[in-house]
Amino acid sequence: MQINEISGNLSVAYRFSRASGGNSGYSFGRSQFDVSNNPFVSQFLRNKCGFTAEDINTLLRLEKDVTGLNGKLREHKKEIDDYDLQHIKNMIKYVGGILSDLEVESEETFIHLVDYHNQFNLSYNGKMHKYLKTLNFATCENILNFKLNQTKWGKEHPQDVKRRYNNIKRMS
Repeated sequence: MQINEISGNLSVAYRFSRASGGNSGYSFGRSQFDVSNNPFVSQFLRNKCGFTAEDINTLLRLEKDVTGLNGKLREHKKEIDDYDLQHIKNMIKYVGGILSDLEVESEETFIHLVDYHNQFNLSYNGKMHKYLKTLNFATCENILNFKLNQTKWGKEHPQDVKRRYNNIKRMS
């Protein structure tokens, strides 16, 4: 996730940033947990990092200056790393479960599917899952082509989809 979500720049994990395009809010961590689109993230910030309701609202309002909140976030690197690790373990377990009756070409293909899940949500009987069930076995190229042709992000930002794909290829 680190190479795709934060381009290998670990310092990004410990400050709030916003992705260009889409409807993203402020995000943090290696997995780029989105405060606006994931209620569990706000809960984590409150319970593990001591953020107040007003701190969370500042992030949800997408206020420009979050310098003070970045400082508060950096004080909780260990908690963020633990949260990221648990998130990655959960994604691997989830994707492995949803694919239990499907065949994948390689570990690299599985990594592409975990990356898909992190970015788009690989839901049971969702578009990607239904597509996978039509294949004899899933390949990296199948995943790439699905992202490019069947997702709004892929159609509007094919260069980003290809960047993510190539990052995983280089790591495998």
